[in-house]
Amino acid sequence: MKRLVVQLWQTNFDEPNLAVTPFLMASTAAALDMDVEVHIIGATVEMFVKGNQLRHRPVAPSGRPLSDFINDAIRTGVKFYPCSTAMRDRQLQLTDLIDGVGEIIGMVTMLDRSTQENTTVLTF
Repeated sequence: MKRLVVQLWQTNFDEPNLAVTPFLMASTAAALDMDVEVHIIGATVEMFVKGNQLRHRPVAPSGRPLSDFINDAIRTGVKFYPCSTAMRDRQLQLTDLIDGVGEIIGMVTMLDRSTQENTTVLTF
């Protein structure tokens, strides 16, 4: 089975129109029966914090909130994994994040998963 790893690194709330693309790519790949993982690195972890209202800002041109695109990806079977360093630096626990985010993983695990055979990595 083909695997897609989407690394969220520079994606942020400052440019929500650009933030939609990785979630659309991930959802589409999952709908095509690819095994899809999103690695949540650095400040992008804040996009998944339950109480962060910026998640619900409408994104042009659709007017849908960014959180809808994230939820669509979760519904299509995309697996989300936050970086242990990003979580520690922000004093976050897995329970602080939205439902649908999986286990916390470290850089070694991210590198291992990203370099496996039949894997494509997209970085946003």
